[in-house]
Amino acid sequence: MTLTSFSTLIIFAFFSSIIFLFILLMWSRIFKPGYQNLAIRALVLLLLNLMIIATVAIGINRSQGFFQSWSDLFGKSPHFENKVISYNKKISTDEVLKGAKLKYGYVSVTETIRGELSNVSNQVTVLLPPSAVQDIEQGNLSKLQNYEVVEFLTGFPSQPAMWFKSLDIVNKLNGLRSTKNLKIIGVFPQVNIEGKFDLECMNLPGGHQPAETWLTDDMHRYLSARFGITNERWSVAGVSTGGWCATLFLVKRPDLYKGGLSIAGYYRPALPLSDPQALQNEMNIKYELGGFESRLSNRPSLYIFASLGDVYSIRETKRYLSQPHPNLNINYREVNLGGHNSRVWKIAIEPGLEWLLIH
Repeated sequence: MTLTSFSTLIIFAFFSSIIFLFILLMWSRIFKPGYQNLAIRALVLLLLNLMIIATVAIGINRSQGFFQSWSDLFGKSPHFENKVISYNKKISTDEVLKGAKLKYGYVSVTETIRGELSNVSNQVTVLLPPSAVQDIEQGNLSKLQNYEVVEFLTGFPSQPAMWFKSLDIVNKLNGLRSTKNLKIIGVFPQVNIEGKFDLECMNLPGGHQPAETWLTDDMHRYLSARFGITNERWSVAGVSTGGWCATLFLVKRPDLYKGGLSIAGYYRPALPLSDPQALQNEMNIKYELGGFESRLSNRPSLYIFASLGDVYSIRETKRYLSQPHPNLNINYREVNLGGHNSRVWKIAIEPGLEWLLIH
């Protein structure tokens, strides 16, 4: 039973109701003088408040997809070592058919791999449109070269499942497929590979796992080895911290990415204040976007989306756009619809991808 399941929400709501009814029915018995009755009243009221807060929090989490499991909530990184598969052979029809069957004939295949360069062991989900599933079933892996590949990155804390549940990515991609004839293969790697520590898609010093290498080089090598897709220049899309990651990868690795979609992102490392000042200074220099942009020669495209109600993102977006970006082709969309949440982010997915892949 996951934190985002409807049954979890129902169980917490049920026990909250039971405690509330207990208070209503038993209040006259415990509303009597004496320290013992006072302690009982305080205890049941505290328990009721905690259950209500937990129920509301689970509902919000179910909507936004921050934590998928209890281990996510408590910042524990799952151990994948005994689940790692070898991806030095092409995916088979049987393996695709074992994937999750989604709406409109889409299939998602989730595998646990060890990154060839990063040595990170974690999960990646590949979303295949119906025609790609058919191509694999017919043994025509070479046809997958004709598909657009988009890597989708989450914020922190969050899981790839957020794209499927909160952001309704299958509906969004199917809309582009049916109205714009865009055939997109989605790649959804695990971004948060160190539990409660946000690596912000960077290769941080000090023994941290190399998130940047895992999300860039390793994802391309995996898709090439497993699905035969060798067209190197993908598009990359991200929300919140993922928006920073998408922009970073676009300007730092033009050999791997041709277009970026930043939704409610920011544009410089946002390391916690608890981190050493020396580390913050080092990362701000090492990952300064302007330096990467100055070396660009192919003028890649970047679609930026921000909402006026999203205080931190809109401030960072305005700061970033106030600077010159001669080597980027930027399309900026600003709305006034709400804060930092998936309801707002969903608006940007289809127009952002359409602009990147068609314009």
